[in-house]
Amino acid sequence: MYYLALLLAGCLSLPCWASLTQLTKPELALMQSLYQQQDRALSGTELNKHLLENQFLLATARQLNPELLKRQSNVGFDNDYHVRRMMVTLLIHQFPALKSVPKVQLEPPFDAAALSGLLGSYPADGDYQPEQLSHWAQIKLLDTPKVTLAQLLTSQSMQNRFRLHQGDIGLLTHQLIEWRYHADLTAAATPLLAQQGLTLTRLNALATGELLRPPMLAYLGIKAQLHGERSPYLEALRANIPGSEIQRYYQRHRDDFRYQSQLSALAVTFDSMEEAKQFHKQLGKKGPLPALKAAKRRNEFATDEQAALHAITREHTQRWLAQLAFSSKPGKATSPVRTPQGRWAVVYAEQPQYAYYPQDSETVRYRALESLTTQHAVAAYQKRFKHWQQQHGVKL
Repeated sequence: MYYLALLLAGCLSLPCWASLTQLTKPELALMQSLYQQQDRALSGTELNKHLLENQFLLATARQLNPELLKRQSNVGFDNDYHVRRMMVTLLIHQFPALKSVPKVQLEPPFDAAALSGLLGSYPADGDYQPEQLSHWAQIKLLDTPKVTLAQLLTSQSMQNRFRLHQGDIGLLTHQLIEWRYHADLTAAATPLLAQQGLTLTRLNALATGELLRPPMLAYLGIKAQLHGERSPYLEALRANIPGSEIQRYYQRHRDDFRYQSQLSALAVTFDSMEEAKQFHKQLGKKGPLPALKAAKRRNEFATDEQAALHAITREHTQRWLAQLAFSSKPGKATSPVRTPQGRWAVVYAEQPQYAYYPQDSETVRYRALESLTTQHAVAAYQKRFKHWQQQHGVKL
């Protein structure tokens, strides 16, 4: 509870960081034009809300997830790398004449052997020691803009960092050319921007907000995170959902916890797929029991040789075949399926009986918490966003 209180209080008490709270007409016009080129149709009102919400997310990242301001993933490029690329696209879109800005071809600052020698072996855990970074920060690769070996290396993806450790001087030179090109392009764009009432600083903020929108929405529980992961923020929300709320959720959504508890079923296995196909065909024509008798086979779910359907649960000793039965459509035989033992199975089930997961079961708790966590996350997001608007006089 203490951690959750800190998170919620942080949003309401800390000042916002480096985010815009109002947008100018030139900024909206530029972004509207860019989005249209990207086939992202937004009305003027929708665009204003979208961009200001991005700035809210940027401010919230500073408060709740400051690590995200540097990079989104340890294996990917840092945010500055992505923002530079976004700014190049934005500026050339706004000022097509900037296409004439050349990419100055640079000579490698040293050869492959020297680069590999400077960097040494790539660390097994991918993390650099402070003394390494301090040493590389003294090695200047560019004067304009000033770029050190430490800056260039840490801006790269894990794959590119590994290549640099291997002495990939072509990659090093390419990245320096791109860094220099961005500097030359922004220098040429500055007076053009001024003529339209635009600035690089504010456009950078817009680009950064757009970049961080997806990961911050995931962090706050508004979008699903990859691989079902939950952020510390969501874990805190989840941990503070009381049992009484889970109980009320169960009562309101009891039908969602209904499941097939028993089936009348048969399973027949064969050495070859052709035999299984023939049985499946006969079952479709004659029905399950006549087909079973005609094939002179036994029901794998039964303990005797009687040609009859057998009542099964999910815990039947023939667990694999039982799971196949419960995943099949009642009244319809499965197509021949290869078993783990290398045989071919056809399964038929009907007359499903239903039961309800108990309120105190792990299934109920898990499903309820998943849904309730999302509900709490959405409510907290709306409250936080509204407070930010009121605090800064933001009009959407």
